Amino acid sequence: MKWKEPTFGATPMLKALTTANAHSKAMAFDLAAEQKKQKLNYPDWAQTWMRKYKEDWYTAQANGDEVGMRKAQKLAEGLRSKLREMATFPKWAQEQMQKETIRWMAAEASGNIKEKLAAEKAGRAIREKLGLIDPNPNPNPNPEVPKEDDSKPVQVPPDNSGNDSFEAELAKFPESYRSALLKLHKQHPSWRFIAEETNVDFNSFLKAEMKNGLVCTEVSKYGYSPPWRDSKLKYDNDYNAASPKAVSYFLDPRNFLTESRVFQFLSGKYDKNTQNKEAVNKVLSKSLANKGEVFLKAGGNEASAIFLAAKAMVESGGGTSTLGRGQVPGYIGWYNMYGIGANDGNARIKGAKKAKSENWNSVDSAIIGGGKWINENYIQKGQDTLYSLKWNVNSFKKNGTISKQYATNIMDAYTKADRFSKGLKTVDAPLSFRIPIFKNLPDTAFPEPTQPLSR
Repeated sequence: MKWKEPTFGATPMLKALTTANAHSKAMAFDLAAEQKKQKLNYPDWAQTWMRKYKEDWYTAQANGDEVGMRKAQKLAEGLRSKLREMATFPKWAQEQMQKETIRWMAAEASGNIKEKLAAEKAGRAIREKLGLIDPNPNPNPNPEVPKEDDSKPVQVPPDNSGNDSFEAELAKFPESYRSALLKLHKQHPSWRFIAEETNVDFNSFLKAEMKNGLVCTEVSKYGYSPPWRDSKLKYDNDYNAASPKAVSYFLDPRNFLTESRVFQFLSGKYDKNTQNKEAVNKVLSKSLANKGEVFLKAGGNEASAIFLAAKAMVESGGGTSTLGRGQVPGYIGWYNMYGIGANDGNARIKGAKKAKSENWNSVDSAIIGGGKWINENYIQKGQDTLYSLKWNVNSFKKNGTISKQYATNIMDAYTKADRFSKGLKTVDAPLSFRIPIFKNLPDTAFPEPTQPLSR
């Protein structure tokens, strides 16, 4: 009789030991520390489910089941996302959403798909009552299903994992931001909207921006009557100081959460999802067409090549401006693709001088050198959006003063965002938008002035 090697597979006893060990670890897990880390309160019912997901994760880990580990982690992260959302609801909605959340989790655990769908439907109904989603998102009851087009790149699906999911991030925004962000999310599911908590008082920031006529405008309704200029500052022709009402309007992020204006908040930080030549070339045209590879070098692994490409298109007119062609009299052959140093008063001369001092003697060297300059001087210092380039909230946050703003024109970010959108709205990529939140904002956005402010 031959000796037969014993097998030690997933025997009932081993399974029982694994389950018992996982249960013990889950019960010992420090949920209090996790709540502190997550900055989130777990009610008793949620703690029960969190421990269940921990137990599932430990069990999967012991069995080498990576799929099971990811599933348990995703369910826990989804519950945290739901808790953050519910924290913003009134009490009646919290109670109803708690009921439906527990119903969904129980159905998911038992594999009851019908019950899961019913819970999801009930959850949507609660959000509709709160005005968080449109009950009729598609007015056409019989939409034509478009044929699949293999020639178009596949749109990257939205990131629905963990705290980066849309719902989780939406819960971080004040109520007055949400309806506009929901609309944008429906239009572009792959876009990501990041709540940038400034911890800065809006009125204090406004007061600092208004000091000494620092913000200017050429539009009469955004200024004073009669027009006023600060004698200590230099203004370009036809520009005058802007009024506090106008600055309030342009400072308030909620006024620009539309498909075009939201590009004020497009992040210039490096994003591997959009750092490819095809995506960058979609932004470029005119003299800069097919310069995607050059902008990738400019961005490297620190700055968004798409952001730099869009900025160059705006600042240099697609490479056709005098600065972009290196044709400023007295500075022939010196190129400036981003308008760096082209400040108010003889802007072209100042921009050309900057190009010469940086040795930007070709289009490519101006793209790469200028891109690295923007990254070092702005993006890496927290000014990674058109909005923050115009309104340097980080400077004010650090020392209570305004400094290093890219332009004085009140409409700088507003105008450039519109041009950004023309090249980027159709780019199939998960673009990231960093949208600031201020303290003491009123419940509704500041209105746009209709006439100049009397002095």
